[in-house]
This record gives sequence, C-alpha cells and structure tokens, in this order.
Amino acid sequence: MRYKRITTSFITCFALAIMLLSSQATLAQSLDDYLIQAGESNPALKAEFTKYLASLEQVPQVTALPDPDLSFGYFILPVETRVGAQQSRIGLNQMFPWFGTLSAKGDVATEQAKSQFEVFEEERNKLFFQVKQQWYRLYLLDHSISILNENIDILQTFENLSLQRYETGQVSQVDVLRVQIEKEDLQVQLELIKDQLKTNEVMFNEYLNSDKNLKVEIADTLTVSPFLIDEAELSRQILSRNPKLSQLDYEAASAEYAINVAQKSGMPKFGLGFDYIFTDERTDLNPSGNGDNAFVVKLGVKIPLWRGKYKAQKKQAELNYRSIQDRQLAVENSLKTDLEKALRDLRDAERRDTLYKDIQIRRTRQAIDILLEEYTSSSTDFEELLRLQQKLLKFQLAQEQAVVDQNIAVAYLEYLSGTDNTTPEQTNFKN
Repeated sequence: MRYKRITTSFITCFALAIMLLSSQATLAQSLDDYLIQAGESNPALKAEFTKYLASLEQVPQVTALPDPDLSFGYFILPVETRVGAQQSRIGLNQMFPWFGTLSAKGDVATEQAKSQFEVFEEERNKLFFQVKQQWYRLYLLDHSISILNENIDILQTFENLSLQRYETGQVSQVDVLRVQIEKEDLQVQLELIKDQLKTNEVMFNEYLNSDKNLKVEIADTLTVSPFLIDEAELSRQILSRNPKLSQLDYEAASAEYAINVAQKSGMPKFGLGFDYIFTDERTDLNPSGNGDNAFVVKLGVKIPLWRGKYKAQKKQAELNYRSIQDRQLAVENSLKTDLEKALRDLRDAERRDTLYKDIQIRRTRQAIDILLEEYTSSSTDFEELLRLQQKLLKFQLAQEQAVVDQNIAVAYLEYLSGTDNTTPEQTNFKN
C-alpha cells in the first residue's frame, strides 16, 4: 500500500522530526542530542512504532481472497455409469465476495494503520515535550544551586562584617546571630535542591532509557525570544496538525469505509470450482468414452437471506462513525482550551521575567548597596539589610523560574501544534 512509504526506517522518522529543532537557536545543542537519543531509545515510543508496523500487516490479510476449498471423495459403493464405475473425485472451490468488498476492507485497514501512526506521532511529540520540560527543570535546579551558593557567599561577607563591628563594640551580637541563622537556612535549602536535582536527573535519564546515574549536561544560560505567532494562525495549525485530531480523522475515514464494507457484506457471494471424477473402464462392454474421467465446472451463489445481522453490522458502523465525530469535537474543544491556558502561562511568565529582571532585582541591589555602605560606617538596621538580601534571593529564583516557565510554555505550544511531526510545517515559534 502507498502508506507504507512512511515506514522507511525507525531512525529516519526521528531525523525528520529533529530537523525542526535547528530553528531553536536559544537551546543548547545538548538538548537536541537528548531529544534524538530519546527518540531512538525510549521503549514506550518504540512499542508504539512497532504497533504501527503490526497494523500495516493487517492490510494484506483483509484484501486477500478466502482460502479455496480442496476436497477429496471416495465412493464406498462405486457409482456405475455407462462408461464405467466412478471410484473417487477431487474438487476445488473458490469463493469471491461482492465486487469491491476486498478493496473496501483494505481501505478500512489502511486508515486504521494511519490512525495508529498518529498514535505514534502523539507519543513521540509528548515524549519530546517531557524531555524539554524536564531539561528546563534541571536547568532551574542547577542555577538555583548557583544562586544559593552566591547568596551564601554574600551572607558570609555580611557575617565577617558584623563580626568585625561586634568585636569593636559597634553592634550587638544579635547581628552576627541573625546572619548565621539566615546562612544555615540557605544551607538546608541548598542540600534539598541538590537532592531534587539528583532525583530529576534519574527521571530525565528514564526518558532516554539510559543509566540513571549519568550526569545531564545543562546550558549556562537560557533565554526565550518574544513569541510572535498570531494566535489565529497558531489555532489553525493546532487543528490541522495535532496528532490527536489527525488520528480521529483517520478513524473517521476508516469508519466510513466500514459502512461501505457492511453494505457490501450483505450482497451475494459467488463461488467457482470444479470436480474431477475418476472412472474405471468397463470390461463387459466397450462403449464410446469407456473409462473416461469426468470433469465438472461449478458455479455457486451464497445468498445473504437472513438480513438482520447485516443491518446490525451497518448500524454499528454508522454509530461508530457518529461516536468518532463527537470525539473529534471534544478533542478540538480541549485543544482550544489548552491553547488558551498555554498562552496565558506564556504571557504571565514574560511579565514576571520583565518584572524581576528589569525592576525588582535591579532596585533591590541598589537598596542593598546603599544599606551596606551605611552599615559599614554607622549603626544602620542590620535586620533590614538581611531582609532585602532575602528578597533579592527570592527575586533571583523567581526570575529563573519565569525564564523556565516561558520555555516550557513554548514547548507545550509546539507539542499542541505538532511542530515535531515527521512532516513538519515550517512555522517558527521563536525568532
């Protein structure tokens, strides 16, 4: 069948999908490598592709004629005829369904195979999203560790400064204790995040079907360019390329062909065959054709007289088709909702990124510098300095979270719109 051209090779399917990733200049090359590895090695994905290959084998089965009947008969009591006694016979019969029945069955099986391929596409696209999402989370954890270490170093500087001022009697010991309490709290947070990083690396390696203890390479920086696709165009792409909808499209086509099969199943079937009869020669007479074997050509018709089962078969196919149409509408509505949520999350992450990076972090640093300068020369409230340092840490972590959330939102939009399909549509999500 023409659809078998998609089965060129398992690796080729992934190579085609990965080509799209070249436009994503903001991602580290290591993420592309991980996506390729996941596509080639993930056992759940390979299982779906094998299911698709298995479904293709259904086509030659349903398009083949039923097996012919070969029979042999031996006359216990030979039948005497004018030209001799008939001793045995051999027969061959072949049934033929109504015209177009086999091709209609082949169409049903072909559309079902296409539907199974879309299941594979959906599984692969979901896997790619999960790999991206987990990689971004690893980035967040890794950079959170760096931010915490940086803040611990700053608190150490504060501690040294407070100790100097305490030893000279300029401040109370309370300042020293406060900064030590804050530093120990960050140490506990740091150890927790390190444990989370290790756990998430195990989860990431599971997607790749690799050693759970392998170290995952993380990018030094992660940025996202503005999302410039028109929402209407994005919605159109989702409705035309999402594998869930494509799967239902093929299921609907298969159901339509199934209705045709049901109609043709209620038509007569024809049989063609022959019998070859072995005849002994007569010894008492020598008539014309003495001992000649007989050859009989047979033509039969199988009449579908009891119509109830054929009507039920057609009704079942029609109800299946209506059910698929309802499922299509439900999936479309769900995808539209998912699109709105993803765009909401993306806009929210963009706003948070701008807020923390351009406003909150900058202003908090300025305030800390002023207070620190005042603290070295006067008795400025040290508690306020520590409070601002805590805010700075909070804003730094939140800004990294916003960047990660942007990338995850874009990755989810790519997943919804089938950007990584094996027949990609050239649409850039990030410029």
